Amino acid sequence: MRKNFLLSILLFVCTYSFAQRVVSGRITDSRDGSPLAGATVSAKNSDVKTQTANDGTFRIRLTEAQKILVISHVGFPNTEISISGKQQINISLKSLETQLQEVVVVAYGTTSKKELTGSVVKVDAKQLENIPFTSVDQMLQGKVAGLQSIASSGQPGTAQDIVIRGIGSISANASPLFVVDGIPVNTGDFSSLSQTSNALAGLNPNDIESVSVLKDAASESIYGSRGANGVILITTKKGKPGKTQFSIDLESGTNSRAYSPFAGKPLTHDQFFTLTDEGVINAGGTQADVDQVDAALGKNNGVNTDWLKEVQRRGLQQSFNVAASGGDQKTNFYISGGYFDQQASILASEFKRYSGSFTIQHHVNEKLTFNATLNISQSLQHTPLVGGAFRNPIQEALVLLPSQPAIDHDTIVYDRNDFDLLNGLYNPLAIAKFDRNTLSNLKGIGTAGAEYAFLPYLSFSSKYGIDYLTLEEVQYWNPFFGDAFSRGGDLGSNYTRVFNWVWTNTLDFHQSFGRKAEFKTSLKAGYESQRSQSYVLMAYGSGVPMTTALVLPAVSTPTTASESQSNYSFVSEFALGSISYRDKYVVSGSVRRDGSSRFGVDNRYGTFWSVGASWNIDQESFLVGSTVINALKLRSSYGVNGNAGIGNYQAIATYGFGNGNNYVQQPGSYPDNVGNPNLTWELNKPFNIGLDAGILKNRINFTVEYYTRTTDHLLLSVPLSQTSGFSSAEENVGAMKNSGVEITFNATPVRSAFRWDIGFNLALNRNRVTELYQGQDIANLPYLVRVGQDVQSIYTRLWAGADPETGAPTWYTDGTKTSKTSDITQVKRAIVGSADPRGLGGFTNTFSYKGFALDAQFSFQYGNKLYDGYGVYINHDGSSPADNSNQKEMRRWQKPGDKTDIPAYVYFNSSNSTFGSTRYVYDGSFIRLRNVTFSYEMPKPWLKRVGFASLMIYARGSNFWTKTFDKNLVFDPENGTPGPSATPTQGLNNLQIFIQKSFSLGLNLGF
Repeated sequence: MRKNFLLSILLFVCTYSFAQRVVSGRITDSRDGSPLAGATVSAKNSDVKTQTANDGTFRIRLTEAQKILVISHVGFPNTEISISGKQQINISLKSLETQLQEVVVVAYGTTSKKELTGSVVKVDAKQLENIPFTSVDQMLQGKVAGLQSIASSGQPGTAQDIVIRGIGSISANASPLFVVDGIPVNTGDFSSLSQTSNALAGLNPNDIESVSVLKDAASESIYGSRGANGVILITTKKGKPGKTQFSIDLESGTNSRAYSPFAGKPLTHDQFFTLTDEGVINAGGTQADVDQVDAALGKNNGVNTDWLKEVQRRGLQQSFNVAASGGDQKTNFYISGGYFDQQASILASEFKRYSGSFTIQHHVNEKLTFNATLNISQSLQHTPLVGGAFRNPIQEALVLLPSQPAIDHDTIVYDRNDFDLLNGLYNPLAIAKFDRNTLSNLKGIGTAGAEYAFLPYLSFSSKYGIDYLTLEEVQYWNPFFGDAFSRGGDLGSNYTRVFNWVWTNTLDFHQSFGRKAEFKTSLKAGYESQRSQSYVLMAYGSGVPMTTALVLPAVSTPTTASESQSNYSFVSEFALGSISYRDKYVVSGSVRRDGSSRFGVDNRYGTFWSVGASWNIDQESFLVGSTVINALKLRSSYGVNGNAGIGNYQAIATYGFGNGNNYVQQPGSYPDNVGNPNLTWELNKPFNIGLDAGILKNRINFTVEYYTRTTDHLLLSVPLSQTSGFSSAEENVGAMKNSGVEITFNATPVRSAFRWDIGFNLALNRNRVTELYQGQDIANLPYLVRVGQDVQSIYTRLWAGADPETGAPTWYTDGTKTSKTSDITQVKRAIVGSADPRGLGGFTNTFSYKGFALDAQFSFQYGNKLYDGYGVYINHDGSSPADNSNQKEMRRWQKPGDKTDIPAYVYFNSSNSTFGSTRYVYDGSFIRLRNVTFSYEMPKPWLKRVGFASLMIYARGSNFWTKTFDKNLVFDPENGTPGPSATPTQGLNNLQIFIQKSFSLGLNLGF
């Protein structure tokens, strides 16, 4: 009996097994061949189903009677596939045409906008390719609501200032976290001598597939202690299955100054000496005195130099990129090489980059996948000095006198007597010829990883990534003239190495359940560790050979050498997940436990979290099938993340060694940081609510969001008693709040043979400081941080112009503007505005017809103030009579009854008229045509005859037109825009390299 029973069971199992078969395959997106993870694969009219893994593969067991598979995925129509007689099948799905169903890259994976609960904006490759900017961060301005990305200097290859949803810190870093292919990377300026490098400039924008900007808790809090100021995810291009495809991009063009306001132009020869002669008389001089001064300043020496013209040029630029991608269902690859060369419109300002990238993905079988990426580049930069340096060509162009010679008989003048005796400056043409300030930057970002699918709905992945950077800097000052003349020339050399590694391990689970698979869930848990190490070696010396022919000459007198090291590390455990019901309701959450070496031993670990929810209203019965509203979604999120953007050792009591600390020629040290074992993260608590909609067959799409960002536990310096031996210590004290509204609108008014697309985004942000240590102001004139005010408030005297009767300078006594005085000691400063714009955004128009296309993108901002930090030296009213001035001085007071804002010009003026005041404050509002492109794409049928897949030719202009709203503005408004934290100079003209305007012609070829 027992044997018969066992035999029956065995026969049943065998019969059942032979009646079943296993079908496997891979599901991809028809648009780009990318794998579709989380797609549901089910047998028609049955409960048998599975889901695809992260690489799009699936494996399902079916009976012989089950002949049809049903494939479903958010953003794609349900698709039925016949599998009669097939065991292997690959399926390419065509997506639904709706913005709300677009697939976007998010933290540690991808998702569709239908399942998104956070605020994420995607910028795709077409918006980044072949634009004549050196780095991807330059290209984001105007493309993402709430993101401000403006180059504070026009030096090619310089670092950007990026702020998302307002300044979120006072003294810690307020820039977003950048993540490249899942690797948090170091960004910013690592140079020591030039201070204009950009770690991101080594990444070729043509190798980028997409950029996702994460702006709220639901999207960014999973990055924990580094997500307080937003996260920017950069995904590089990967290979696609199919025939190998090649692309070639060529572009060549020129650069010039983007904006040249009349008020900021230097005085001409005649204008300068008109003012000088007038100034001598106003100072009580005689005609004999006038003649003597004119002779000393070279009025009649026959020289008339336009220094601004001399330091400018028409810079050339060119780029060349070639790429190949292809593969099959097992292995795919992408490889590229690029060259970029840009000369600024200022002498000795250049940037070159040689880049290459390689990615490969190999599916060993339906369970195991390997992948690797590598982006590497070599950048070369030549950089003039900026600010008040005597070698700054901008300063020299604005201050040198027209009577000072630049070239004499085709020879550049550098005789010290022609320059030093007048104003201590040097001929910028000679500086550009004889001196060197160079930087060589080797950059590499690479990853290697594997993924193993235990089950169709459960997989494990591991990825190791490196971010490597070396900088070699040389600063050579010639022995013939200039700052190093008395030392026989100077030579400085710096070597900087930064090595950053990240190891990420995640376990992914995604499954549908319920009778009709109405519930979908996705869970992820992970462990991540990161360590960044930097090493700096410096050496300086004086006394170089009396020739510039030697590239790196030996010095006769070594002066100093130093070496330093620094590092930081993070260790993290995290989990995130979401669950949706019938594609209507989605709930998400995340939690991360971070440990950081930067904080005190008692507070190295912190927990950060988020919750989010969304309601896809368009899936409700009362909207399904609507011909007006095609997509409608309400979402909201709240959470806590942190900011660890401080120095690596501020929490530790440290000693300093080196020069100045030695004793009787023996190494010595002294305490240089008091430390604080309780120091911990700044905490950021963002709230977001948004509405996404698509109407009229998605010809109109818009998003409206309201947010608040409350930041507390600010990292600030607190004063200490001098008896402690220290003046201050870092503590967690203070708070601020940002709140605002963002609007994004896209529409296609005309969709036919002629197509018209428009886009618009606007962000309105308000910042308020809500708490400071003992309520005390933090002054960094002309800026002030005060409770109840914007963190970037400008605090200065109120200028009242010239006294109509005497021409003497006058000020308002205080912020009420009820009375005036000529006695500056009676004047009180007041907050006169903020460097933070009240609103910013961008708008685009694209027109296309039968292969022709015209695309114009504008960016704008308004409501911010700018401060001319060097106005006191250039609009000097005669206090620096050997320096030139600008056209504003021509409005000076000349006789009783004149009403003007410029006082009388007096030789060696001592009236205090140049003291800081609103005289040097400007409205920073502007609109800029960021990018305009006219292109023609050849017809596909014609191209097939000659063997090409695509061919496009185009003409492009960048920063082509600028509109400002302050007639007195003397510099480019982008040169004085806010930086990423409140303490450094912001909204401040620092005599930076002019921002470039470019025009170029290009060709894109695919085959």
